[in-house]
Parts: sequence; structure tokens; C-alpha cells
Amino acid sequence: MIKIEEECPDSEKPDVFQRAMSTCLSTDSRDPIRILRILMKDPDVPFHGPVHHSLIPFAVLTAYRNSGGDIDLPLSMRRAHKRGSVIPAGACGHWGACGAALGCGIAFSIITGDGPLAGEVWRKNQTMVSRCLEEIAGYGGPRCCKRDAYLAIPVAAEFFREYLGVEMDIPEKIKCHISDRNSTCLKEACPFNPGHKV
Repeated sequence: MIKIEEECPDSEKPDVFQRAMSTCLSTDSRDPIRILRILMKDPDVPFHGPVHHSLIPFAVLTAYRNSGGDIDLPLSMRRAHKRGSVIPAGACGHWGACGAALGCGIAFSIITGDGPLAGEVWRKNQTMVSRCLEEIAGYGGPRCCKRDAYLAIPVAAEFFREYLGVEMDIPEKIKCHISDRNSTCLKEACPFNPGHKV
């Protein structure tokens, strides 16, 4: 059994991102959760940590492109990694903003051209990220990068459908089968735990 660090590791192996980009460029999946799960299976991706701050926008951008969105995917992923890699480990607890929600915001900003001086699109991105954070906050801590990604991405996907007119595939039920590897798992209180009680 793999022991999970109590704190998030703060560095990643650079090859992880090259492999992730190759995977994204080779899939035709419209499901960002499925894509993210494939990316997270890489043996160099830790259970928790800032690698997720890039992998989440990779998955969203890829599903968006595969669902008919008009983006240059390689360029978009390079931009996403540049932005995601500056969100530090533990931002959820130390900054009060989970990197899963921020990763969705990164994807939205790249697609829409949002930036600090933008107008309406700036407001839209802030709204989307705040909705993602609200969904994540509803379950409390401690953090779980997998759970928080599974909570944020469907919220973001619905916003993409409403605002950008691109509908990605989101599974009706998302189940986690690796909770035994997370010493701080919420167990039955997590909506993705097989034993979750509604």
C-alpha cells in the first residue's frame, strides 16, 4: 500500500507534464473526468499536490476541444501549465482557494482570453470559480485533490455549456475506488466514496 504524505509535495517531475500533454493530444474523449483519471494514473503523479493545478485544466481544455471548442490545444496546455505551476502546494489551506477551482478558472481564461483588464469575461470567470469553490467548501476538509477535482469540474462544465455553448460529457455518477490510499479521506461523507450515504 502506498503511504500518502500528510502535507502536499511541492515539486513534480517535469516528464509528467510532457506525458500528460501527449495523452491529451491522443484522446478523443469529451469527458474531462475520464481524461483527468487517466492523467492521474501516471506513477509520478502523487495522490495530493500541485501537479493537479495543471492536470485539471489539461483535462478540461482537452474535453472542451474534443466537444467542438475552437482552441489550439498544445498552446493552451503550455499556457495552462505555466499558470497552474505557480499555484503552490496547499493553496487550499494556506490561501483559501483550492487549486481544482483555480485550474478550472485557468482553462476558462485561456479559452476566453480573460485577463486582469478584461470586462464581462473577467466577471464570468470569477463567478465560475466562486461556484466551484462553494461546491468544494460544502464538504469541508481535510483536502483531497481527487475529490475537489471531481466536485469542481462538473460545475465548470455546466458553466462552459451555459456561457460558451460547448457541452462536455460528465458522468452521472463518479465513484472513487482509491480512498483506502488516502489517510485523511472523508470516507462515507465524501460523495464519491462507494459507501456514501445521501
